[in-house]
Amino acid sequence: MNPLSRIDRYLCRAVLSAAGVVLLALTALVAVFALIEELGEGHSAYGALDAAWYVFLTLPRRVWELLPYVLFLGSLIGLGKLASQSELVALRAAGLSVSRLTGATAWAVALAWALGLATGEWIAPATEASAEAHKARILRDSAGLRGSAGIEFKGGYWYREGSLYMHVEALDDNGDLLGVRQYWLNDRGRLSLTREAVRAEYLRAADAGGDWLLRDGLETHLNDDKLLAQPFSELVWRGQIDPGLISERLLVDARKLSLLDLRRQISYLQREGLDATSQLIAFWSKCLQPASLFGLVLLALASVLGPLRDVGIGVRISAGIVVGLSFKYLQDLFAPMAAVYELAPALAVGIPIALCWAVGILGLRRVG
Repeated sequence: MNPLSRIDRYLCRAVLSAAGVVLLALTALVAVFALIEELGEGHSAYGALDAAWYVFLTLPRRVWELLPYVLFLGSLIGLGKLASQSELVALRAAGLSVSRLTGATAWAVALAWALGLATGEWIAPATEASAEAHKARILRDSAGLRGSAGIEFKGGYWYREGSLYMHVEALDDNGDLLGVRQYWLNDRGRLSLTREAVRAEYLRAADAGGDWLLRDGLETHLNDDKLLAQPFSELVWRGQIDPGLISERLLVDARKLSLLDLRRQISYLQREGLDATSQLIAFWSKCLQPASLFGLVLLALASVLGPLRDVGIGVRISAGIVVGLSFKYLQDLFAPMAAVYELAPALAVGIPIALCWAVGILGLRRVG
């Protein structure tokens, strides 16, 4: 067997084992603070068990968000331990180049990212929506609405489709819309038709969207000289909306959605000429996350081979926290610029990542 392959596995194991310890520590710390925050909301019906269940359901999303910093600290600590024991010095003396060391670490990062991607894109969005729905039901019950069906949106949810403006009050457990009000405008921009329905049930998929069955409602036609109101028990409405667009995921912040859900929301907002900046920022943040992972790992390698080669683990952890927070603050600084200064969302997300890569590559060149 090629001895370099054993070296690669050894370096990967050092990084992943350290990253595993960091992940457990940070996840436990974040979960404790999240539980304290949930318990501090002061709702009588929202007890400790409900809060703990909410935090538990949101853990996959929190782990996915922590992944870049976990791998950064894992690389810093794992490789730093090897440096402290002079193992990296021995490997370098045996002919291990900086590029080889970077490649071995990249394999560990790629493996961790693949596992994190499965969690962040398939498990986390579903559990996050379940957590928000669970919390919404508890708060609904605490408001004296126990027994009423549905998850109520705060202020309702507004949906626009061409000349249609629709307001939905809540969703029931089957995904049907509750408290539906539709307002249709004519070519002159004046209200020409309104509909009110107790519920709307999704029937089947159409070419774009699907058919909805409005139940137990009232349809009102507004003309220049008269007003005609007609009650109905059932009325089919064909729209471009589907349960994938209006669901429990509306309770979830954009940055916590999957790429598929974000793409669906962005397509809808752009189709209707609405602002999709926050969704685009979240979308590009997820798309460029691999680049941010490898950029932070380059920084870790440059630090271990350079200024942090002979320091203790406490100094490395402190330095890692400072660098990780600085990177996060840069991301939080540039992201709003996409909305304030009309900066392209991809560019706003990419600038901190590019800076991270530039500093990391420069540091590796100096020690190489």
